[in-house]
Amino acid sequence: VWEVQMKKEIKRSLFAFLTILLTVAFCTLIAGCAGESGGDSTPIGTIPAETTATTQGENPPETTGDTNTSSEDTTSGGTPIIPPEGSYINPLTGIPTTKDLSNTKPLAIVVDNIKSSYARQTGLDQADILYEALVAPGITRFLMVVADYTTVDSVCNIRSGRDYHLDLAAYQNAVLMCHGGSKTVHYDFYQMAADRLGSRWGFIDTQQEYWFATVEAGNKYGTITHYEERLPELKYDTLFKPAALTALLNSKSAYFVKAGGTTTGTPKQSLKFVDYGTTKSMAGASSATTINLEFTCQGVSLAGKKVSFRYDATTDKYLRFQDGAAHVDSETNKQLSFTNVITLFTDVENVKSGISSDPDMTLVETRGSGTGYYFYGGKVIQITWRSDGDTLTLTDPLGSELKLATGNTYIGYLDNDYIYGGTTFWS
Repeated sequence: VWEVQMKKEIKRSLFAFLTILLTVAFCTLIAGCAGESGGDSTPIGTIPAETTATTQGENPPETTGDTNTSSEDTTSGGTPIIPPEGSYINPLTGIPTTKDLSNTKPLAIVVDNIKSSYARQTGLDQADILYEALVAPGITRFLMVVADYTTVDSVCNIRSGRDYHLDLAAYQNAVLMCHGGSKTVHYDFYQMAADRLGSRWGFIDTQQEYWFATVEAGNKYGTITHYEERLPELKYDTLFKPAALTALLNSKSAYFVKAGGTTTGTPKQSLKFVDYGTTKSMAGASSATTINLEFTCQGVSLAGKKVSFRYDATTDKYLRFQDGAAHVDSETNKQLSFTNVITLFTDVENVKSGISSDPDMTLVETRGSGTGYYFYGGKVIQITWRSDGDTLTLTDPLGSELKLATGNTYIGYLDNDYIYGGTTFWS
């Protein structure tokens, strides 16, 4: 018996000793990861814990001091944020809301971003998630995703869908809304929609639905305007209006409804967030208060679409600029800003469409895997992405699924060649 007890004691002692060794090793690793960034010489992405107990809302307290300070540090001189009222969480931002959205599909609207659209472009500042990618050399197009379309004001101008818009909408299980779609030598958008969504009318086609495509409904709901002002490019601008979509969804004559379309369903959370009221840790990250992007494509030597973001410490957001000017809403004059900025790198190729009126187009690969960068709080870490066309997964440098700060998010798809050779596009 004595020998048995001794063996047990020896085993306990050995186990305790090994536990201490592992604990020390783990703490040493975390301490190494948590070192403060002294600039861009620090390896990108050495992050420890996800959160701290600092209060953080969509507009955190004003920050003070050097922006190189880790986001783990509590800001000084700020006033605690009063959390938004609500017992529910917006699945696309992680922010409290008064409405239960757990059984409501988000809405994903394709929005124009050609220069001729700037004067009337509106509504993008209401996006919970805003995707951007090339549709042709030098021209990008947005996919604006909102968790609750009933709270959205006007959105102008709705444009045609591309193949990758089906993937991006699927990441949130969102209902896609676009003004027709591309039929090229490379793909038929309508056939792709039928294959994936069960019907050619599996998405809301504003080019065909009464509420967005007729003069009568346009006058009633304000969904069409500026007749023949952008010919031959567009006959008129198509606007999103919540009342028009609600009427469409309640009508048995809508093509989308007759095809079985509905906004009832569970939203998918391809993007994950830290718990509301905690701060996203960016300890060990590199400083990134300015982000300079150029949307280019393989096969074109001309300059691409230039976009930049500048970190505003007073709002803890990145302000968006394009073509050298602040990107502002045409109606509210509010500059677009984002809590989270994500850049994903993939193959973007310039090809011929086979359409004489619109000969050039781009193919953007949204499936597979690649590298990317996550910007928050004036800092940046390197990430990786993978997608099967249905789910987007973002991974941090430690191999864990990336959690974002609570707030709205911008995601830009750029060509791999833009970072060829390790080019740094932030400062």
